[in-house]
Amino acid sequence: MKNTKLGGILALIGAVIGIVGHFILFFQWYQIGMHAESAEPGCEILLKYIHPFLCDLGLLAAALFAVSAYGYFTKQKWASLLAIIGITLALLASFFVNIPFMAADLPPVYMTLFVPYLLLYFGLCIFVEKISWRRTLVGLATGIAYIFCWMNGVSSTSRIITTGADIFVLVQRLHWIAMIGWAIVTAVILLNPKSWIRPLVFVSALIELIVGIPLTIVTAQSLGRFSMFALAPIASLALMIVFFLPKFRQNWVEIKE
Repeated sequence: MKNTKLGGILALIGAVIGIVGHFILFFQWYQIGMHAESAEPGCEILLKYIHPFLCDLGLLAAALFAVSAYGYFTKQKWASLLAIIGITLALLASFFVNIPFMAADLPPVYMTLFVPYLLLYFGLCIFVEKISWRRTLVGLATGIAYIFCWMNGVSSTSRIITTGADIFVLVQRLHWIAMIGWAIVTAVILLNPKSWIRPLVFVSALIELIVGIPLTIVTAQSLGRFSMFALAPIASLALMIVFFLPKFRQNWVEIKE
């Protein structure tokens, strides 16, 4: 039985965090970020254009939270869907922007939103929707893969603009396809696990492996160190392996086959 009253309260908190937090942080840090010297090629583009876009996603998430709060208080079935979409967008919006900030030697100020949203995620899943801890953690893992694929897509786009290297032109678009796949998998796992997410997991993971591994090798060689482009293929490979295991699907994802 869902705790709809707590759901309404948490969704309202999420809406307030998103609206107040994004307005305050954007006005304090946008100009600073745009004029900071970046250690990574393309980060200046991320700080100029992706920063406000992510704030758009954060404010959109806040609107979804506000409507889902109404839905929870009035016990509407669609409240869960809006809350899950809202928290998925909120976590992306508050996490990724910290990376170009740190690459420009600036503090990861948006972690002040990401950490409360992460706690809100667990609160909504476990105490409101009554989702098991195991399925909540699996949803978090697939959500991380979704964020990592987004990172590769955005970073490839910025490198196309700054360096124009052929490898980025080749792989840029398929990161978005993998990201969409992981986003759908995450939502379905949290709302109502279905057996059809298995092939979607495999397709999303393989797409990211096909484009992510060559990208990782090329960028690691050029940088002479570990490449952040490796995070998405690593996460995708790990999830693809565990989704092959019947016991994992039954006990962790709770798919009845």
